[in-house]
Amino acid sequence: MKSPTENAVIATRGAWVLTCAAMALGAVSALICAPARADWEVGASAGAFYDNNLTRAQEAVDKRAAGAGVVNVNATNFVPLTGSDGVTFTIFGRVEAFDRYSGLSNVVVGGAVAYRHKFGLGYLAPWLAVSAGASYDDFRQDLRTSSRLDVSVETGKRFTEQLDASVGFFYERRFDDHGESVVPGIPGNVFDLKGQGAFVRAGYAPAEFVGLDARFGVRRGDVESTAQQSLPIFLASSAIAEDPVWGDPELYAYRLRGTTWSGTLSANYSLSDQASVDVAYRYDFTRAAQGLEYKTNLIILTLAYRF
Repeated sequence: MKSPTENAVIATRGAWVLTCAAMALGAVSALICAPARADWEVGASAGAFYDNNLTRAQEAVDKRAAGAGVVNVNATNFVPLTGSDGVTFTIFGRVEAFDRYSGLSNVVVGGAVAYRHKFGLGYLAPWLAVSAGASYDDFRQDLRTSSRLDVSVETGKRFTEQLDASVGFFYERRFDDHGESVVPGIPGNVFDLKGQGAFVRAGYAPAEFVGLDARFGVRRGDVESTAQQSLPIFLASSAIAEDPVWGDPELYAYRLRGTTWSGTLSANYSLSDQASVDVAYRYDFTRAAQGLEYKTNLIILTLAYRF
């Protein structure tokens, strides 16, 4: 049974999550209703995903699988600077609700800005885009609550009306000071992460209402894994903390340095000019020191609508 103090903390957390969600929805609603903001394009989506290795663990006994419902709201505003240059501003909010592991439920609010330059005239001209974004992730269980910074550079070209491709580089930084140290000399802020990587993608539209996309990427940097204690994990870890999300006192969260290869296949089907259905499959393979590695399969289904 939880103590009155623990219940108060849970109630406060729940109120904060609802407040963040209401603020995100309210901001987007204001943009929809305000005539002065007619240049803003507003969208919303609802969907679900299933992850077969949420713990990012190597051993089967440590793996935990579950699905979650997701609601996204966003608003974008494109500001043309010249005939070849423009800036896009974005604000967004997201809610993820887990049933089985409720401590993973979270609310995210953030924004981004992207500059795009086109090298020439016509839809076949190559382009370059630079973007930066920041967000605050509020999880029901504090260990994962953090703020994020993402920066990317991408260049691409359309080869035909149906085919385009691009290549890019990115840097990710996650700031987190939660998590108590359980080993003297080793910090507990497991989710204080940074990494960088590169990717290549290609898109193909076999029909006007169908879009296919493939992306392959590699990332080098900090990763998090949750597993039972072992000597290889201990030797490879730069942070260790108890991870109460799973309801298993044998599981601990670890920060490791590793390399992740990922591949994503997605399909988009337009129901109308405003609505679409998206299906995606993503596979991740991470390798770290001491022979540690894990594999993840993620399936995502989304219904999107643009106002």
